[in-house]
Amino acid sequence: MKVDTQKLIKNNEYCLKVFKHYVKVKALRKSGLALYEKHLNKALRNLEFANFILAEHDYSIKEKLPKRTFYDWCITIYYYAIYHAALALVEKIGYESKNHLATITAITLFYYHHENILKREDVEFIIEKISLDQKDITLVTDSKELRERACYGADEVFEAAQAKKLGAGTADFVNKIRALLKS
Repeated sequence: MKVDTQKLIKNNEYCLKVFKHYVKVKALRKSGLALYEKHLNKALRNLEFANFILAEHDYSIKEKLPKRTFYDWCITIYYYAIYHAALALVEKIGYESKNHLATITAITLFYYHHENILKREDVEFIIEKISLDQKDITLVTDSKELRERACYGADEVFEAAQAKKLGAGTADFVNKIRALLKS
């Protein structure tokens, strides 16, 4: 199924239809284990490691590997920090995801559209504590595209500014998710 991520954000009914599709094809499954803390911890470790690699461009990388950069790897690691934060959100609502778009769909449905399909305590949690906006959802989709260009593109040159910008956005997103899940 081809998914229009902008339509997921704009159209609640479309988002619900896509969510049901992902449940039917088992890309989203009910989860018996609460792994959200493990995903959140992995997100924090990835964020820390990407920040370390980015900072090392001014020190050991410059010294030991002159004229080489690894900004593409920073972008990739930042993406996975965002993705594991997203998986933590999906696990928190009782699902596990096996697909990037399924993850984004579940987050959009439950945390953005506030559909009333969870247990009362989960719905109250979402309504009272979680307010993901379109900017946060777009960060997840944009970082995936940037990560794919970094991993698979041979001609793309990744500047420090791109990695730093994604790093700042990733830090904001992961910290927001951590605060929401811990409250």
